[in-house]
Amino acid sequence: MSVLLASTIGPPDRWISILENALPNETLRTDVDAEDLSDVEVALFAHRVPGLIPRLPELKLVIGLQAGVDSLIADPELPSDIPIVRASEPGGDRMIAEYVLLHVLRHHRNMPFFLENQRQRVWEKPDVPEARDCRVGLMGMGLIAVPCALVLQNIGFQVASWTRTPNSMDGIENFHGADSLEPFLARSNILINVLPMTEATEDILCSRTFAMLPEGACLINIGRGHHVVDEDLIAALDSGQLKAATLDVFRQEPLPIEHPFWAHPKITLMPHTARKIQPENIVPQIADNVRRFWSGEKLVLLVDRSAGY
Repeated sequence: MSVLLASTIGPPDRWISILENALPNETLRTDVDAEDLSDVEVALFAHRVPGLIPRLPELKLVIGLQAGVDSLIADPELPSDIPIVRASEPGGDRMIAEYVLLHVLRHHRNMPFFLENQRQRVWEKPDVPEARDCRVGLMGMGLIAVPCALVLQNIGFQVASWTRTPNSMDGIENFHGADSLEPFLARSNILINVLPMTEATEDILCSRTFAMLPEGACLINIGRGHHVVDEDLIAALDSGQLKAATLDVFRQEPLPIEHPFWAHPKITLMPHTARKIQPENIVPQIADNVRRFWSGEKLVLLVDRSAGY
């Protein structure tokens, strides 16, 4: 039986040799347009490929190459009894932790203010805040968010999380459930969205939730573009309810050139660059799950379809 590399992040060539070395006993197929794919039991997807699943009659396992698996879960062609696993790095992604730290510090130390003053040739020295006086809130505390929380905590920020179910981490206050969203937001000077994309989280960053934040709060979105109601974000920035926003993900990518985010003075726009997935970092997890699948062992990072992640 075969493993099919159905879709990738970046050119497929950078995946093939690494996968072949990690799966020496498997036949790796990349010919998604082949007439006969009846020997494929495991398929690797970065994103869904419309029309492919019905051509895989023996498919028994799907492995997602990206942290977000919402497109795979929502694929109407994928039978509900076929498990989906993620291929994330076991300790989370350090590149995302670096990215979060970079932008938290930018907002905390008011870098947009100083850059604008430099352009205007203004010499002004406002108070310099301390990390211990800044409250950072993480929406979501999954595999990606944990290293972010720890690096921020180590620098001295007051870190808290908001999750669907209770989540305990030493020194990090946890708010969980819908009833705790408002008090969580009310204490967050810098809000970082790391939520998965689900029916319950779509449009969660909107006028209602922006109003729950302290006046002058900052937003960093590395979740999904559909978490943010674009018009509401612009209104919150224009009114001063939010001081600034850093956006890495968007409803449409590439972002259309006519979109108002491009020119907004309070928005830092990043073209989905929080990390670059390196095959050599996640292929070991792929190989381990393929081995577990063949031997009947428990799969790692199994997706809970009912929860949406």
